[in-house]
Amino acid sequence: MKKFHFNIQAKGGSGKSMLTYLLALKNEENTKAYFIDLDSSVKTSVQQLKFLQGKTPPRFAAMNLLDNREKIDRQLLFDNLLELSQKEPDDFYLDFGAPESDQLPSLLSKDYSTHEFKQIETELSASFVFNVVVAGGGAYEGCTNYLQKMAMLLGGAFEVNVYVNMGTFSNHPHLVEEINTFARSNKDSINSVRFFGDFDTTASPHKNILSKIENGRGMEAYAFVERIKINKELSNL
Repeated sequence: MKKFHFNIQAKGGSGKSMLTYLLALKNEENTKAYFIDLDSSVKTSVQQLKFLQGKTPPRFAAMNLLDNREKIDRQLLFDNLLELSQKEPDDFYLDFGAPESDQLPSLLSKDYSTHEFKQIETELSASFVFNVVVAGGGAYEGCTNYLQKMAMLLGGAFEVNVYVNMGTFSNHPHLVEEINTFARSNKDSINSVRFFGDFDTTASPHKNILSKIENGRGMEAYAFVERIKINKELSNL
């Protein structure tokens, strides 16, 4: 069965593309994993997943979901998912931009019902997984509001995972516990809470890692000490 992983968060800069990069690095040698940049605004994954581009068989594509009004086109969404489902890979990781993520709740409450979206999943013989990224700092309120909205709309019909961007929660462990508490109290809607991005921007190895992420480098670019840290990150995903 094909599996579509929707990496989503309406708040820009929350870490969706970093999560997509880390998942791509973890699957660098896995030809059954395919990555798609759906971000119409900044196309970060086009830059950060350069190490997958040009591979045979293909491992990366950039697609668009928006119509000429900058709204998600429901038919275009279905057509893109159908096209992907006919490809050889089994796992598809879709990096939604903030504009696309922001429109998903409306799409699922107005254009589709959750039941209808479930029918699309069945029609494609696929499984849909929603990975909601949550960042701290000034982004925390917007991120958690979005998480609550998506958890309510999806209502346990699909797998929902919360990915906490730990690099943005420095000195705020109580907020991480708040997310864990929310997930526990909504266990019928949320499958798991996972952690990524625990990078200290003041430490030299971590700064080097972040630079390599930004420049779309694969595992071969990492020095030995950097690999220890990056492999620890990948083990959490």
